[in-house]
Amino acid sequence: MVPAPRTPLRADRLRALNVPRRVSVTLDLAGRPVAVTAAAATLRVETVGETWRLDDEWWRHPIVRRYVEVVLEGGKRVVLFEDVQTHEWFMQR
Repeated sequence: MVPAPRTPLRADRLRALNVPRRVSVTLDLAGRPVAVTAAAATLRVETVGETWRLDDEWWRHPIVRRYVEVVLEGGKRVVLFEDVQTHEWFMQR
């Protein structure tokens, strides 16, 4: 059933989409991802695409991330990012 138009939004009915998941990333000597381990499964990185860096909110709580678009074995395309301050890796679809 679809709610009536102009029905107010309720915070308890909202859910986040595409939430990053913490993963373990194996890097080669040049610092490029070669494997990703998530949920007890390790997948090889077949292709590394674009890479970029985000430096944001330096005036409050700095966000510094390194993003890497990859294709995992089996053809799944994901975006990995490293929190440069904590060196933790995350994966988003």
